[in-house]
Amino acid sequence: MTTEHASGQQRTIALTVSDPAELRSLREHLRRVPGAQVLQVPGRPGPGEQGAWDILEVLVGSSSVVAVVIKALPDFVKSRRSDITVTATSGERSITISKTNAADDAWAAEVKPALDEWLGDA
Repeated sequence: MTTEHASGQQRTIALTVSDPAELRSLREHLRRVPGAQVLQVPGRPGPGEQGAWDILEVLVGSSSVVAVVIKALPDFVKSRRSDITVTATSGERSITISKTNAADDAWAAEVKPALDEWLGDA
């Protein structure tokens, strides 16, 4: 997984969805973000697992595009009929978006500070 540094190297964000049936919809939703390349790739099974669901890898070239991608996730989650979660991971950092924390007040209190900290490390 690559990360963005002062050298301008791309950062990769891995996205997992609690409902694999929503992966295609999320992929199409994020393809509208300028500067983001969205790829569907096979997931890696964890220890003791025989298989894994596909994930999305989003390649971005700047922190501002990272922010746009992450900020697009609550709108996607809120638009779904089922209660899904989306987890974004880059390096050692993860942010999980659900209908509970995608609400405006929860976003401001819970997710936005984590995103700000995450982008500060870019």
